[in-house]
Amino acid sequence: MLFIPLLGVVPLSLQSNVIEVPSHYSSIQVAVDHANPGDVIRVAAGTYFEKVSITKPLSLIGGGPSNTVIVSNGTVVLVKADNVEIRGFAVKNGTYGIFLWYCSGVLLRNNVMSGNKWNFGVWGDSVSHFVHDVDSSNIVDGKPIYFWLNQHGKHVPRDAGYVALVNSTSMIVEDLDLTSNEQGVLLMNTENSVIKNVTMSGNDEGIVLRLSSNNTITLNSLIFINWHAIYSLSSHTNTFTENTIRNGTYGIVMQDSSGNTLYHNNIIENKQQIYELNSLNKWDNGREGNYWSDYKGEDLDGDNIGDTKTPHLGVDDYPLMNLFDKIPPIADAGGDQTVSKSNPVFFDASGSSDNIGIVTYEWNFGDGSNGTGITKSHIYNATGVYTVILAVKDVSGNVAFDTIVITVVDPPVPFMWWISFAVLGAVAIILVVVFWLKKIRSDKGNKG
Repeated sequence: MLFIPLLGVVPLSLQSNVIEVPSHYSSIQVAVDHANPGDVIRVAAGTYFEKVSITKPLSLIGGGPSNTVIVSNGTVVLVKADNVEIRGFAVKNGTYGIFLWYCSGVLLRNNVMSGNKWNFGVWGDSVSHFVHDVDSSNIVDGKPIYFWLNQHGKHVPRDAGYVALVNSTSMIVEDLDLTSNEQGVLLMNTENSVIKNVTMSGNDEGIVLRLSSNNTITLNSLIFINWHAIYSLSSHTNTFTENTIRNGTYGIVMQDSSGNTLYHNNIIENKQQIYELNSLNKWDNGREGNYWSDYKGEDLDGDNIGDTKTPHLGVDDYPLMNLFDKIPPIADAGGDQTVSKSNPVFFDASGSSDNIGIVTYEWNFGDGSNGTGITKSHIYNATGVYTVILAVKDVSGNVAFDTIVITVVDPPVPFMWWISFAVLGAVAIILVVVFWLKKIRSDKGNKG
């Protein structure tokens, strides 16, 4: 593995100028255009509706993301120069939020990116283009960025919103939910690491391996990825297994990457399922390959492996006839409830989840009634304690259950009823008293 040191921002010279926005220039971009290399641009609090493109080394300092906001369509902040520093901005509503393009040594601190189609991304064609100082004070849609260089044997925290591992070994990326960035997980010059049980959706790319070998990529779900769901460039002897790649543009791309093993993956309805260039890989484990939504061959001997029209797409000699999925869904019926008799009770199973997708939601309401659907209402006509069972089933037939308790009570007596009871009681007492007084008077009159 090639060791690449972390490049720092070039120290400002004594002749560096400080430029104030909007005092000196009305817009950030005009200030950038007039700045000299090494200058500091300080941006006052406010909202700036503009795109910013930085093509020279300088420092761009905002008043903090709660005060200094840049809003634009397109790429809001594009960095195309080495040794740029950006601090203290909120970056919103663009196609890209902050994008580092073929540059090195960029320092980012305390920037908040949100509402962009892809909040943060890095691009280049050499390891140095991925060497930056980006710490977890940078936030994408409420989650920190973990952009780690020269790390070994560490576990990425589960609150991550974006992950890049550069020049690292024996790392673990596990149990994350990553959305709306240029990449979900990026490995650059990284070896012997694991990417496991990560859900990615709405990213431009999903899992990206560049110059990264001997890694294990397993049990991940990549859905609606705009470009490459899995992209391998000059990366060898990696293992890809039990991943689901669905509804993307390119499913799996292998470029100048050989000796990789791919099996038990579900490759479903991508515009182009795979693309290989200058690559030779093994698309099975010797007995079983992958599930392909576009495989139209036959299973002649009933072993769940296609026997005709192979190798599928020129690569898979043992295509699976059915989805490969051993992970059951997670059922979530909501919380226990106390309700009134004869009033509707609302049930919601939207907290349930699955790595591939849930196809049925079945309810047993505990009173002999059943229902289906992610949400449902039901009326109990008798008081009591009822155990409700939710059963969810995924596309592979795996089933999970959850139970909640519904306590049904008599409806409370409305407040106005109590007033009526009190009035009637008072009237009754008055009538009794009046009758009693009349009787006493009548008795006295008779004696007289």
